[in-house]
This record gives sequence, structure tokens and C-alpha cells, in this order.
Amino acid sequence: MRTARLLALTVVGGCVYFNAMYDANREYDAALESLQEQADVTARVRFDSVIAKTARVIEDHPDSKYADDAAILKTRAELHSQMWESAVETSIQAEAFAGSPRNLAVALGLRGVAQRELGSYGEADSLLSIGLSGDIGADDEALFLFQRGLARQALGLSDQAALDLEAAANSVDLSFEGSLSLTIALRDIGEYGRSAEVAARLLETANPSPQDPLYLHVDSLAVLAPSTVDSMIAVLITGQVVQSTRLAAYYLVSGRAKVGQGLEQEALAAFDAAVGEAASSQAAADAAYYATELRLRDATRPDDVTALLGSFPVARRSSQREMRERADRWESAAGEFEGLIAAYEGRGASAAEAILRAAELAQIDLQSLALARGGYLLYLDLVPDSRWAAKAIYGALSVSGHRPDPAWVDDRGPDTDVELRSRLASLPADDPYLLALSPAEDRGVMADSMYVLAEADLRRRLVEIRMLFDPTAADTVPDDDSPAEADEDEVIN
Repeated sequence: MRTARLLALTVVGGCVYFNAMYDANREYDAALESLQEQADVTARVRFDSVIAKTARVIEDHPDSKYADDAAILKTRAELHSQMWESAVETSIQAEAFAGSPRNLAVALGLRGVAQRELGSYGEADSLLSIGLSGDIGADDEALFLFQRGLARQALGLSDQAALDLEAAANSVDLSFEGSLSLTIALRDIGEYGRSAEVAARLLETANPSPQDPLYLHVDSLAVLAPSTVDSMIAVLITGQVVQSTRLAAYYLVSGRAKVGQGLEQEALAAFDAAVGEAASSQAAADAAYYATELRLRDATRPDDVTALLGSFPVARRSSQREMRERADRWESAAGEFEGLIAAYEGRGASAAEAILRAAELAQIDLQSLALARGGYLLYLDLVPDSRWAAKAIYGALSVSGHRPDPAWVDDRGPDTDVELRSRLASLPADDPYLLALSPAEDRGVMADSMYVLAEADLRRRLVEIRMLFDPTAADTVPDDDSPAEADEDEVIN
């Protein structure tokens, strides 16, 4: 859809009273909106509808005053749909129907766009130049300059190509939609600096919602060219007095760009600044999500998770459903994790299995790998001869290299891994966890059942620990006759 995005520089204006053209124009505008929102499939369906509607106008009313407008609109829609040959044919009809010098220039320019896509760069250069010599609108002028720049690049006319691209980027008369499409187009061809320049002008006045198409674009640009976006945002933050919600959005983008540069602490500072500027804004919610993600990833001791409990509700207001759902899972897992740690701290080694379950939560649900490593190692120190020792050893080895805070758990890295593997080798051959990871031919017929029983017994043990604090936990103990039905989610809160 790269070319489709390049072509979104144009928006049909003017009042059209003929019903078919009115509907076609509305459908075209809706298609552009879908394109800017990155809903490419929806946009394609709408462009197909535009092609069908305008085709009927051309076929049924070729002598009407609407025929040239219909042919131009059909050409635009075909270009968006990457129907290059069809666009050439329709632009020839538009040229024949042209009722004004402007429509004639637009028809020729659009044909030049199609010819460039077909690889006819010389012809494209000529047609686009003719189009640019006419009295056309600012959006079409920027489109034709951009496309001619690409054609001239392909022809080896680098200096002239640069002038065209620079002129397109510096066009101050573009509509918002045209400017947005231009900055996306410049990004798509790797002109990140020029793309950022156009985006910066839009950011000064745009709605600061993270789900706004402009912010979606800037976010993707921050991934591709983080230092460029970071510099752009720094100018916006320091160069003017802006409302708090917009400033929060700027800090959100800045944080994302700093993540892309590997500047994690600076990114966290930017995300925190977004929350501080406008805590109830969508930008703050997204910033809280990204900050929480980073802090969970870097957690090295249980207190690091406890410190985040106030961040989860803010992150759960994110503008994106996937982020809201993940923040909700984080909050649930963090609450469960805190309860497990409290159970261990209150009962010591007699509640050691709480640490084992906490390590699993840290690894799988919270993605806090150093915290998981610490939990597994702590469990092995507390009950080295546990029937679940193999489970803990495998867990610790799976997150090797992620070291916990030494003030919490001692981890000597590779030396610790050597010791863990030695302990595995010394375990009985019929250990259910060893068997579960053995080749199928070595397991035996009871291996799976033994593993299920061991897991069910671990869940019973966790419920027993929980009963020390919550007598109703007895209701969740699995029946002895049905260990496989044990509730895998039932642990200490």
C-alpha cells in the first residue's frame, strides 16, 4: 500500500449535486480516512466502490458536466488500488472529457503518476511537468512534485529530484490530509528528515490523541528514525507554550523515540513526564503502559513489582485494546505475585512453594525474567531436596543470563548454571519433570500421568499455604481422583 499512501495527498473538493457523484465523493473521502488510520483493507473496499460508482457516471452520462470529474475521481481511486494500466486508460478519458484547463492538467498529472509506477520514468516526468504547469490545487501540486521527484531519481537526475521532494515537503498550502499523506509518503521512501519536518508542522495543531492517524504515523517513524523524531519533539517541547494534553502526547512520542535509541532511563523519564502533565489523558495512559512494560522487564526484586501497583490502573486506560487487556493481566498477576511473596515472608521455608509459583508468574505473566530467575534459585536454596526441584532448576536455566538483585538472591551466572545442571544429573531417573522433557521413546507409559500428578500436588500445596490466610481456599482443593482437573489458575492472593 506504499503507493496508495503516496496518493492520499488529494481530497476532492467542491459541491457535487448529482447523486452518484455525491456518493462517490463521500466514499472516496471515507476511503482516505481509512487509509490514514492504517485500515488498508477497508480502504481498498471503499476505493472499489468509488470505481464502480464513477464508472456508471462515465458510461451512462458521458456527455454530462459530471463526466470529467467522474473520470478524474475514478483515476484517483484506481491509483490507490494500484490498478496502474486502468488508471492510464481512465486518465485518457478524463483528458477527453476535460471541461477546464485545471481538469486537463490534473488528468495528465495523474497519468504521469501511473506511468511512473509502470516504470515509464521519462514519460512520467513529461506528464507530471505538464500537470505542474497548470493551475492545480496545492494537494495535487505536492503529489505531482513528489512523484516527479521519484521519477527523476529513477532517471538519475538526483539534483532535480531533490528539489522536487524538497518543494513538496515545504508546501505550506497543503490541506491537513494532504500534509499527513505527504509525511507518510516521505517516510515510506526513507526520507525520514523531510517526513519529520512535515509531521512537526502538523503536530503543532493536531488533536493529541495517540490513536489519531498522525500520531500512529509519528510512532512508526519513531521506530524507523528514533533520533530524528526525538530531535523533532525536543524542539516542539521547548519551542512553545502548549496545553498539557498536547505536551503529554509530545512526551509520549519522545519516550518511544528514546526507547528506539536504547536510552531506557531517558525514555522512562519522558513517559513519567507524560503522566505528570495530564494524568487523565490518553497519552498518559499509553505512556504509563510503556513505562510499566519497561519496569517489569527490568525488575530484579519483589519490591520492584509492588512499586508498580499504582501504575496498572493508569495503563488500563490505554487507547489500544490489546494494551488495556495486557495491563489488566499484569495487574492481576502482580496482585497474585504480591500475595505469594507475602505468604513466603510470613511463613518462611514452610511456604516455599509460594516462591516457586511466584517465579512462574514473574516469567510467564509479568515477563520479569531476572525476578523469575531469583525466585527459582531462592526456592532451590530453601528446599533443595523438594520433589519439585527439577521444575525449579529447569525454570532457572530457561532464564539464564537475567540476574536478580544480589541483595535478594545470589546468582553467579555461568557458575550457577553449571551447578544447576549438575543437580539435574543427580536427580532420580524417574523424576516426573525429567521424564516430561525426555525423548518420547524414553518416557514410558506413565510419564505423562506422573507429571500431571506432580503438578496437581503442587497446586494442593499452594492451596494449603493459602488456607493459612483464607479458610475458603479449601473449596478449591482438587479431588484425589481427578488431578488433571486441578485449577491451574488457583494460587495465593
